[in-house]
Amino acid sequence: MKGNNQAKPKEKIPEAPKPVTKTEKPVEKPEVKVIDTTRQAVPFNTGNIPGPKMARAVMPAVPGKMLAKAKRPLLIVGSEIDEEDVLARVVTLGKAGIQIASVGDSYKYLADKGLDAHYVNMHALASYLCDPEWLGLDGKGGYDLVVFFGITYYYASQAISALKNFSNIKVISIDKYYHPNADMSFGNLKQDVFIQALDEVIAQLPK
Repeated sequence: MKGNNQAKPKEKIPEAPKPVTKTEKPVEKPEVKVIDTTRQAVPFNTGNIPGPKMARAVMPAVPGKMLAKAKRPLLIVGSEIDEEDVLARVVTLGKAGIQIASVGDSYKYLADKGLDAHYVNMHALASYLCDPEWLGLDGKGGYDLVVFFGITYYYASQAISALKNFSNIKVISIDKYYHPNADMSFGNLKQDVFIQALDEVIAQLPK
C-alpha cells in the first residue's frame, strides 16, 4: 500500500462577527416658521394710488438693519399702540435708544416709561420734517430715517405723502397696513404676523 501522503484540508477559522452598527435616526429640528411681510402689498385703502412710484414691500430685517445703522432715526407712533402687545414693542424700540414722536393720544401710554418720547401734532410734525433746517424735537439736529406705525391709516398716509414729495428723508412703514407713499413698507398683515414682524425688526437692533 502506498502511504497516505495527501495533505489534510486546512480547517476554516471562523470569521469574527461584524459589529452591529445602529442606524441613528436623524434628529428632527423644529420647523422655523418664516413670516413674509411682502405679501398683500396693495394700498389698504383701495383708492390710495399715488402714482407709478410706490413703496417697496420688505421683510422685517430690512427696516431693522436700517434703524440700527441710522444716525438720527425717529419713530412716529399714534393711538393704535394702545394694545398691550403693540405697546410693549414700542417701549422696547424706545429703550434701544430710538427717539419717539407721539402723535394723537399715544403720549399717555409712554409718558411714564422713561423713554425719549415727545408729544407733537402729526400735521405740524410733517411740516417740520420737510424743513431741512429743523433741528428736531430735541434741538440736536434733523433726522435721516423716519419710521411709522400704530397710526390711523388715513392720518399717517397724508403725513407720509408730504414727506415723499417735500423732503429727502427716508421713510419706512412697519405698520400692519401697506403705505404706498413710503419708501418701504410691510404689506397688509394680520395682527399675529404684525407682532412677529415687529419682533424681527427689534432683533436687528444693537443689544
